[in-house]
Amino acid sequence: MKSIATLLLLTGIALCMSALESPLVPTPIALAPLPDAHGFAGMFTGVSGGALLCAGGANFPEKPLAQGGKKVWYDQVFVLIAPDGLWQVGGRLPRANGYGISATWRDAVVIAGGGNAQENFREAHLLRWNGAQLSREALPDLPVATANGCGTVVGDMLYVAGGQETPTSTSTLQRCYALNLASQSRAWQEIPWPPEAPGRILAVAAAHRGSFYFFSGADLFSNPQGQTDRHYLNDAWRYSPGAGWQRLEDLPHAAAAAATPAMDTGTRLVIAGGVSPEFLSSLPKDAPHPGFPGDFLAYDIEANRWASLPPRASAASHPVPPRVTASLAAWAGLFVVPSGEVAPGVRTATVLGFKFSP
Repeated sequence: MKSIATLLLLTGIALCMSALESPLVPTPIALAPLPDAHGFAGMFTGVSGGALLCAGGANFPEKPLAQGGKKVWYDQVFVLIAPDGLWQVGGRLPRANGYGISATWRDAVVIAGGGNAQENFREAHLLRWNGAQLSREALPDLPVATANGCGTVVGDMLYVAGGQETPTSTSTLQRCYALNLASQSRAWQEIPWPPEAPGRILAVAAAHRGSFYFFSGADLFSNPQGQTDRHYLNDAWRYSPGAGWQRLEDLPHAAAAAATPAMDTGTRLVIAGGVSPEFLSSLPKDAPHPGFPGDFLAYDIEANRWASLPPRASAASHPVPPRVTASLAAWAGLFVVPSGEVAPGVRTATVLGFKFSP
């Protein structure tokens, strides 16, 4: 009897381990493209009134960046009522804006920070869609202007971390702020930055069970030629109220500018693509850009470890290519990444959804 009980116990443990370590399989799904010839990078994304809202961002409408094109920022708010539907223009932001923080809170889309070619912003708003029109509620201004930071909503708390204070900043912000959206007297609270962590732009945020995370990104510094350069990061951090910051296992490689926030599958936080020094060093010289990586990194929350998931098709062979500098929202059973950048200065109007199966 003892040997049978032991066998059953070991079998149960093995099955649990197998379930824990079973790979997630990401399935890409194409939604209707945005009604724009170019698409946008740095959009705001979230859910309100049951619809998906995507707003703002920037592109190069006249000619590509490589040919000296001028970057233009936008204020449109696009609305998608159903996954099999078409986009409509539902309203406007207070002004053209991109590369800020966005998330879903209750039945509203939170946007904070961002900027344009001249300045970065402190402003924050709640956007609500009632099925026919868009309304806007002002939130308290951020303590500092920031764009290219990361952030998300954890419960009722909006977190904003890192970024850069001006479009020409040669250093990154080592600042983290939280705003209780449910409070009657909303006020930003500064959270001390983790002492060992560099400041960063283009990090990936995440939320899970009351904790705020950020992963990877890039720090800024002046190189010997006096130009602003990037140091890519592969560190990972978790903030839990009452417990403070905890450094997690490093990513296998940097995933800067990947869609943010990360996808929460329940047991893992999944990052799609991103940029690393290894990828940049592999780019062929004097050849067309091959598109950004389509691989996935999955963080096992309980085990505190990273694993790679099966990669997607390359940008050249797939109608919904991998993209960076894009936002992400959970909607209609999908993790949706609208638009984004598919090569330096090149946007896509395609909208990419993901679902996962064990």
